Amino acid sequence: MPAEGSPAATAPRRSADRQAAQRRTGDAGGVRYAVLADLHGRPGALRRILAAAAVAGADEIVCLGDYLEAKVSRRRHDPSRFWPLERVVDPDPALWARLVGIRRVLGNQELRIRELLRPAQIPADLAALLDAPERDRLHGVVGLHGHQIRWSTGRAELAGGPGAPLGTAAHDLADGRDLLVPVAADVPRVPVVVVGHTHQEALFEITWSDTAAGSEAADGPAAGPVAPAGVVRALPAVEPGRPISVPRPDRPSDGRLSGAATLVVAATLVVNVGPARGKPSHWMLYDTDRGEISFRRAVR
Repeated sequence: MPAEGSPAATAPRRSADRQAAQRRTGDAGGVRYAVLADLHGRPGALRRILAAAAVAGADEIVCLGDYLEAKVSRRRHDPSRFWPLERVVDPDPALWARLVGIRRVLGNQELRIRELLRPAQIPADLAALLDAPERDRLHGVVGLHGHQIRWSTGRAELAGGPGAPLGTAAHDLADGRDLLVPVAADVPRVPVVVVGHTHQEALFEITWSDTAAGSEAADGPAAGPVAPAGVVRALPAVEPGRPISVPRPDRPSDGRLSGAATLVVAATLVVNVGPARGKPSHWMLYDTDRGEISFRRAVR
C-alpha cells in the first residue's frame, strides 16, 4: 500500500474529503479524474500513474479495464477444463490491494480470468476485482474498455478531408500514425466516449447520419439501418499536457431536441487512452469544471 502522506496515498483521501463536502453542501461540484487503461498487472506503472495523478490534483482514479493480465491466451481459452489459479493469473495481493480502491470497469482480460476460474478458486481480494461493471459514467462521459467495439482496418476520414480506403486504418494520417478506427455502429451515441483496449492514444469524431437519428441516444450502441450509422474522422494528434475541450454532456448544445423532446446527439468524440503498462505510462486527466481532457505521461 502507498506510504502515509505519499502522493499516491493522497488522491483517494482528497476524493473522499471532496465527496463528503459535496454531500454536506449539496453541491455536485467538479471533479478531476485520472483515467488509465491497459495496466496489464504492472505494479510499477500503477505507482507512476498514482504519483503523477496526485501531483496533478486528481480527485479520483478510474481504470478502464485490463488492469490484470490473463496468462491464458485467447486461442487457448477453454472454460470447460480446469485451470489452476497460477496458470490463469499471477497472484499479487499487493497489487490487488491497490487496485481494489480504484474505480474500475472490466476489460477482456478480467472477463477471461473470471470465465476460466471456478468460484471456489478465486481469493476474496481477486473476486473483488472481478466484480465490476463493463461501463461507467464520469459526469456524463461514458467510460468502457473498448473490446465491445469493433476496430476497423479499412476506411476512415481525416478531419477536414475525404476518406480513402486504407491498408491499415488511418495509416495515411499527415502525422504518420497507424491507427485502428472504431466502427461507428458499435459506439454509444453520447457526446463523449473514453476507451482503452487498442493501446493507442488517439481522438476520433463520429458525425451521426440523419438515417441514424432514431437510434439509441443513451448508453447503447448506435443501432440503425444497413447504411453506415455515422462518419468517423481521425483527429490530429495532441501533445501531452495540452488541454482539449470536450463536449459537455449537461449542455443542450451537444445535441438537438427531436420532436419528442429527446436529446439526439449529433456527434460523438471517441477518446483512446494510451496504454498504462509501458514506460512512460499513459493516462488522461479529465477536468469536469473546465470541460477539458489532456493526455499525460508518467515517467517515474
